[in-house]
Amino acid sequence: MVLLEFLDDAYPSHSPRLLPSDPVDRAVARIWIDHFSKKYLPAVQRLTQLQEKEQQDNSREALYKAQKELAEQVKGPYFFGEQFSIVDVVVAPWVERDWVITEKRGYDRGAAGEAWVNYARVLSERPSVRRTNSVSAEHCQNSHQVNESK
Repeated sequence: MVLLEFLDDAYPSHSPRLLPSDPVDRAVARIWIDHFSKKYLPAVQRLTQLQEKEQQDNSREALYKAQKELAEQVKGPYFFGEQFSIVDVVVAPWVERDWVITEKRGYDRGAAGEAWVNYARVLSERPSVRRTNSVSAEHCQNSHQVNESK
């Protein structure tokens, strides 16, 4: 987060800017990144790490709630509308990797609501996001199969 803000400040002529120019929108971005850090990420970590079904169920529900709350703020298609922003940059890597909790922990994007599904799809389909995704379910499955054959 700090590095993203630094890059945005260090290269003010670069477009698009990650942070909105309006101070109120900048504050809104920081509030929702804080929400993501305090609600979304801990729920994902608990869901990934906890072994008891009841704890996983509670973590999954907390994740759905955090996703719904964030999705309610999305102006579409990205967080601030047409402009890809720092909020989207923070969220995108986790959307790209939610296949892990889908496969291993019973996560279902649809349970977070249509707004979340649409936002996650837009992030996943963005070319700049796709180009940075080096880990996919297929890659991990292939690696696992190679290791098993040794």
